Amino acid sequence: MSTSSSSDATGPHRGLPETGFTGLEAAIVLIAFVIVAAVFAYVVLTTGILFSGESQSTIHQGIREAGSSVTVTGMVYGVSNTPGYIDSVIVPVGLTAGSEPIDFATVSVRFVGSTHREIVAQSVPLVDVSPGYGFWSIQERLNSDADLLIEAGEQYMLNITPAIRTDCMPYRSFTVEIKPAGRAALRVERTVPGSIDTITLLK
Repeated sequence: MSTSSSSDATGPHRGLPETGFTGLEAAIVLIAFVIVAAVFAYVVLTTGILFSGESQSTIHQGIREAGSSVTVTGMVYGVSNTPGYIDSVIVPVGLTAGSEPIDFATVSVRFVGSTHREIVAQSVPLVDVSPGYGFWSIQERLNSDADLLIEAGEQYMLNITPAIRTDCMPYRSFTVEIKPAGRAALRVERTVPGSIDTITLLK
């Protein structure tokens, strides 16, 4: 009687392929995991740096615009060529302490009263002229060079002449807004006194 060899043994695992992890496969999976983790970390870090840079830029811009860079440096006067009205408002301005120079070619001016608002346009030319109605000019520059860049120690005498003067009568109040580009506006609020002279101090 013959007997079968051990190679003919039967059992539940006969003929099934090997399914265990080899060392090489484990190493490949580990390397892939490390690469994915490194890429993810790089993306997160880059996004964080960009966001931080944008946040700092926004903060610096907010600080820059928090206060006006120009200030009134003397008395504000009204000039009257028409009985009963202020025709022009003379506002002396200079830089606030520590402010960067401002190019006045980029400055915009608004005249705001209780009955109307208007944008006062730049006079052409801008310097050393008395503007017409609806325009403003740099009527005089003190301690200044020939450009339109106001710097520390310099003073500009602005002549603002609104087109509409209904808020330039006795006992009326108005606000002149002087806004350099990218900076906060300087608001100059004044009230016309009961008596108007050719040159009238506005408080």
